[in-house]
Amino acid sequence: MANTNTVDHEKILTKGEKRRAEIIQISRNTLVDEGYEAFILREIAKRSGMKLGNLQYYFPNKESLLAAVITTEGERDREILATMIEAETTPEAQLSCFCQTIIKRWSGSSGRVFTTMMFLSQENPVFNAIYKDLYDHFYSALIPILIRLDPDQKKSTYRQRAMLITALIDGAPIQLSEKDNDDFIKLVAAEALRMGAGRS
Repeated sequence: MANTNTVDHEKILTKGEKRRAEIIQISRNTLVDEGYEAFILREIAKRSGMKLGNLQYYFPNKESLLAAVITTEGERDREILATMIEAETTPEAQLSCFCQTIIKRWSGSSGRVFTTMMFLSQENPVFNAIYKDLYDHFYSALIPILIRLDPDQKKSTYRQRAMLITALIDGAPIQLSEKDNDDFIKLVAAEALRMGAGRS
C-alpha cells in the first residue's frame, strides 16, 4: 500500500526563499538589460517593490547580491549542461554538446552575467572565488568525457586539456557574427574534439 504521507520530492520554497529568488531574478534582468552601472541596490529594491532596508535583509550590500546573481546563473548553466550531456551516448557527442551549449548560452544574456564576473574577479577575492569554483565545475564535467576520448593519460593531461578547451569556448562568443553562428560553433566544437583526443 502506498504511503499517503509522502512529500513531493520537488523543493518546497519558503516565502523568504521565494522572495530571495525574485530579487535575484530582478537583479539579473537589471544587469543583463542595463549593465553593471545600473546595478544599484536602491533601484533594485524599487523594482522589487520593497524598501532598501528590506532588500538588505536578504542581501546586505551590492557585492552579496551580485554574487548571488552570478552563482545562480552558474548553477543554472551547470544543470542545463548536465541534462544535455546525459542525453548523449558517445564522448564525441558529449564534448560537442558541451561546447555548443556553453557558446550559445554565453553568446546571450548568460554571457553578460559572466563577463561581469570575469571583470570583477580581477580585483575582488569574492568574485575570484566564484570564478574559480565555476571553472572547476566545468573541468569536472569535461574530464570524464576526455578520459573516454583518450584513455590512459595522466590526470594533469586531462586537466590541461579541459583548461584549453574552456579557453577556446570562452573566446568563441566574442568572435561570433550573426551570419555564421552555427558553422563557427561547429568548427569550435571540432577543434575542441581534436584537442580532447590529443590529436596534433
